[in-house]
Amino acid sequence: MRKIRILGIAPYEGIKNLMEQAAAQREDIELDVLIGDMEAGAAIASRYSESDLDVIISRGGTAELIRARTAFPVVDIPLSVYDIFRSIKLAENYTDKYALVGFPAITKNAHFLCDMLQYNIDIHTIHNEREAADTLKKLLAEGCHMVLCDMITNSLAQQYGLTSILIASGAESIESAFDAAVQIAQSHERLKSDLLFSRMVLEDHPWPAVAFDVSGSAVFFSKTSSFPAPVMEQMRANISSVAGCGEKKIYYESSGLLYVLNGLHKVFEQRDWVVYYVNCRKVPLALTKNGIRYISREEAFDIFFNSFYGITHSTATLGMSLDQYAQSAAPLVILGETGTGKEPLARLVYAKSRLQNKPLAIIDCARIGPRGWSFLTEHNNSPFSDTGTTIYIKNTSALSDAQFAELISIITDLNLTVKNRMLFTFRYEADGSIPARCRRVLDSFSCLLLEIEPLRSHLDDMPNLASLYISNLNMRLAKEVVGIEPEGIRQLQSYSWPGNYDQFQRIMNELVFTADSPYIRAPEVSRLLRRELPAAMPLSTSLDLHRSLEEINLDILRQVLAEEGGNQSATAKRLGISRTTLWRMLQKT
Repeated sequence: MRKIRILGIAPYEGIKNLMEQAAAQREDIELDVLIGDMEAGAAIASRYSESDLDVIISRGGTAELIRARTAFPVVDIPLSVYDIFRSIKLAENYTDKYALVGFPAITKNAHFLCDMLQYNIDIHTIHNEREAADTLKKLLAEGCHMVLCDMITNSLAQQYGLTSILIASGAESIESAFDAAVQIAQSHERLKSDLLFSRMVLEDHPWPAVAFDVSGSAVFFSKTSSFPAPVMEQMRANISSVAGCGEKKIYYESSGLLYVLNGLHKVFEQRDWVVYYVNCRKVPLALTKNGIRYISREEAFDIFFNSFYGITHSTATLGMSLDQYAQSAAPLVILGETGTGKEPLARLVYAKSRLQNKPLAIIDCARIGPRGWSFLTEHNNSPFSDTGTTIYIKNTSALSDAQFAELISIITDLNLTVKNRMLFTFRYEADGSIPARCRRVLDSFSCLLLEIEPLRSHLDDMPNLASLYISNLNMRLAKEVVGIEPEGIRQLQSYSWPGNYDQFQRIMNELVFTADSPYIRAPEVSRLLRRELPAAMPLSTSLDLHRSLEEINLDILRQVLAEEGGNQSATAKRLGISRTTLWRMLQKT
């Protein structure tokens, strides 16, 4: 018997992995899985013909969009009671108020589960994206900052600044969808439909043109069969913004060519289309390879919200001040220790600023060679020749003294802090002081200063950070981790985290990847933290006695804490002091 040809369109990596694992155990299906959520998923489906497959499997709103735009049979991946229960257990680690938001298929099972287990959870039923947006606004006004939700609501939650835990489908739900897909493919014939599209782009236009429908499918080309894949993706990524404003010009550099994408919104036969007229020219230098890069607001947002800081909302402690910094036109210095997310924060400041519709020029001084420095300081196409844009300069410590002095002189002479928005990032010195070059920038340009606190200043947030990031890792790694044992949490809170959030992210990645049970065990946390500590030297060789008694005591405390694997209780007991005294002494380090 012929195998049923199934196209799986997964909204995220975790479902893709589960589908591939389940399909490997079956003899009756042939599976191809791609990742695409909502509009992206519908665009993937539209590229297939009826000769390619028998049935499509997807989930939630993505399945509904595919069903509305193609003639293929579409099977929804269900969300079982167990799926919802697993997400609720994960949310129990979150200490603030939260609610469950979902379509009837989710909330019906959630009400049943809460009634049976006597859980008191605020449950909201929605039927479309508009209702989801209204519900999230209402919850935010009521002081709720975290939701359990499906993929549609999860995307909206990021826009409104809410944290979220996705209700993910488990292996049993995938198996159920495969059974339904086989039954549908065997009992139903697929419907045929032809999409008629009349040419609305003149063939004699001097520039090549590409027309997209609003789902992101390229339906027309003139003068050329295609453009490079990165250029096509850049056009697709801007479809919504072009349709929203009617016209938008985008600059994109790829493989030594600068593409000028002139996007127009058109209406034909009561349908919306986006047409790009594309002009490209050779640029004098491969900018990205020489430490200079341009990104758009959409790319900046996407990078941030897919980073650890966006996933965990680690920047939430900055509150409204972040928006105030973003809206200001004054030059801004972002200062913090290693691993505190200075660069993601700089991108977010730009994406929220009044210049968000112009590109962000990122200048990485650590990657600028002689050719790059010459282009930056002398060429007419240098970012320093722009006006009305945001220029972000990082890693100035990599410049020579002469180059740094020239940089200060150029910014001053060209009045760049008035013509553009200037952003800088700096790292504290090892002793906690502000670097001399940072002070020079602050004083030379009257910059605003945004200082980022280290992770050790927010140890009380550790359970929330861990829970939110575990939720994300479960999706990416197809894991089903519920949380960390209480003693493991205490060990994480006892560690000093010299690498801050970047180090915490790396540790969490390994803990979740190697977890073999629903809860990450405390001994595994202790093992990884001990590995992070530097090898302790004997006191007789490491202790400098030519200092004050207080400084000597702090050195002894640090060494004993390292030998005890960061365990504050064991350290206090060994030193014969209380945990309160130990905590007070640690605040001086």
